[in-house]
Amino acid sequence: MDVEALLNNSVVIIDKPRGPTSHEVSSWVKKLSGVSRTGHAGTLDPNVSGVLPIALGRATKLLRYIAGKRKAYVCIVRFKNDLSDAQLENIFSKFRGMITQTPPKISAVKKVARRRFVYDLRVLEREGKKVLFYADVDAGTYIRTICSDMGKFTGGSRMEELRRVSVWNISEKDAITLQDFSDAIYAYKEKGNPSLLLKILHPPQDLIDAKRIQIRPSAAEAIMHGAQLTAPGVESLDDSIKKEEIVKLYCGDRFIGMGKTIFPARKIKERTHGYVVNIERIHASR
Repeated sequence: MDVEALLNNSVVIIDKPRGPTSHEVSSWVKKLSGVSRTGHAGTLDPNVSGVLPIALGRATKLLRYIAGKRKAYVCIVRFKNDLSDAQLENIFSKFRGMITQTPPKISAVKKVARRRFVYDLRVLEREGKKVLFYADVDAGTYIRTICSDMGKFTGGSRMEELRRVSVWNISEKDAITLQDFSDAIYAYKEKGNPSLLLKILHPPQDLIDAKRIQIRPSAAEAIMHGAQLTAPGVESLDDSIKKEEIVKLYCGDRFIGMGKTIFPARKIKERTHGYVVNIERIHASR
């Protein structure tokens, strides 16, 4: 395997500690690895720890597909008053499903109300007025705001600690510390041993949760010269693919890039000519 090529087109999953900003962690990875650029998927506040995917080199162009639509957290919230288990469940039930929230003052985004979906919100443990809970939410959901909004029904509450445990299909079990990354880089560059590095570098396409469309070699060649994907270029595809769905394009085992379907799978199979997928990002080299 070409280690340098992988190093310049990969993603490393960092377990961000509390303290530094996400940008600082990304910059440290860039300095340690020596690549030309890095970027992170999903910003974590300085005092928040957890899963932070960092793309290296060419993989940065795929970050928006890696970030995914859902994120999961564990959080400690402290309530001002003592609450029974039944009262807690009643409060938590108010924040499941579709909610409307305004980003907190410390966030960098515009302070306007936004709708987000909460897939799961449940108590894990409690100790007096402190409650540890799990949240599975749409990207862009502010857990800090959920904690403060709970206080409107309980007489006051605040977030004390937050950790992100997953970014879409990327779990904290995949994450490594900055020290682990530094050790792997040292072993490769100073000792000529890439084994540690190869275990922690992920090809970006492997972290993109999207269905695949297999295309013919002639179509791959045309796409890399600026063409869109036409019906004759499709070799096979998942029957469950919907209209305007983001998909990964492969030619054999080779990842070509990302596209958005114009038709659902059934209609793509029926067509004999015309465009069927709009190309969004070409990642393969000519």
